[in-house]
Amino acid sequence: MKIKVTLFLLVMLGFAAAYAQQAIPVVEDKIQFDETTHDFGKLKRGDPAEHTFTFTNVSGEPVSLNYVKASCGCTTPSWTREAVAPGGTGTIAVKYDSYRSGRFTKSVTVKYDSVSKPMILYIKGEVEMPPPSDEEIYAVSQGGLSFDKVLFNLGTINSNEPREIEFKVKNTSPHPISFTGKYEKEAYITVNPAMKTLNPGEKTVINLHFDGASFEQSQAVNTKIVLLTDDQLGEKKELTLSGRLNKVFSEEELAKSARIEFDQTEFKGQTVIEGEKLTVKYTFKNTGGQDLIIEDVRASCGCTATSPKDKVIAPGASSEITATFDSRGRMGMQRKSITVKSNDPVNGSVILRLEADVERDPFHADDLGPAANPNGGR
Repeated sequence: MKIKVTLFLLVMLGFAAAYAQQAIPVVEDKIQFDETTHDFGKLKRGDPAEHTFTFTNVSGEPVSLNYVKASCGCTTPSWTREAVAPGGTGTIAVKYDSYRSGRFTKSVTVKYDSVSKPMILYIKGEVEMPPPSDEEIYAVSQGGLSFDKVLFNLGTINSNEPREIEFKVKNTSPHPISFTGKYEKEAYITVNPAMKTLNPGEKTVINLHFDGASFEQSQAVNTKIVLLTDDQLGEKKELTLSGRLNKVFSEEELAKSARIEFDQTEFKGQTVIEGEKLTVKYTFKNTGGQDLIIEDVRASCGCTATSPKDKVIAPGASSEITATFDSRGRMGMQRKSITVKSNDPVNGSVILRLEADVERDPFHADDLGPAANPNGGR
């Protein structure tokens, strides 16, 4: 009996498997492409960019393409319009407009017969930028000479790192033009044209050598270089360098320079009654090897008066800067600053800070306190 039941179950499972195979048919593509992605690689602008995708009908009945659409107008497809017999081949030709520079990836959607799921083909590549024309390169004219630029920003440069700057130049006049070797410039700039004379249409470069070693401190740079020529349309040619120079001091230079060193740069924690004046002295010493010059002392607001005791401090000598805070009309925590500028090459600008908490006069009423009589007693 058990054997009969087992056989019955096996037969029923076989029928179920066969039914399942018939109920869930396997759908396969009727056409098969040799490739679905084509890479053109690097193209020059305007180069032909055409590729033909080939497919084979792998089904047992004729197949017709009824929809071929590119992802953008710059890609133009054409394809086999007639039905392709079983085992036969068809094509889809794709043409890309390579006048657009840069990388590209485009797709072509393909549908055939009644199949709802489309097939996607891809083309990709990169159209290189064409080299600029002379008109684009030599865009700045000065008389009979045209330059690629007449202004150059150095950015931030260190004084111990010389820079070489190149200006391209072309003779766009019908006459030869010569550089005379005479220049109007700063001593830290050297001018060197690669060619002394340019015939019509000839090109050369002008090399500028910038050496910031002679600068005594960090500062902005904005310098003009005038080149004298025999150009009939204007003998002077002007180039400009701008940027910021960061002075790098050697140990020997630092030892010889002025150095400002404060005992303290912050004063805080003081409580004052409104109307009182708070006077603070900031002492400092010249620890350098040459005279320290106080160039400017300026408070953050008019309520704080400042004055340096000395304007010139000898090496090893000390001095002080006095700051007086007037609390009239002030209340609560007050924070003020004093900026001290000197010829110290490292700390040329030092900020001193003053902090005080101003309270209302608790001892006098009816406006009889310091706020009402700032020049007298209580």
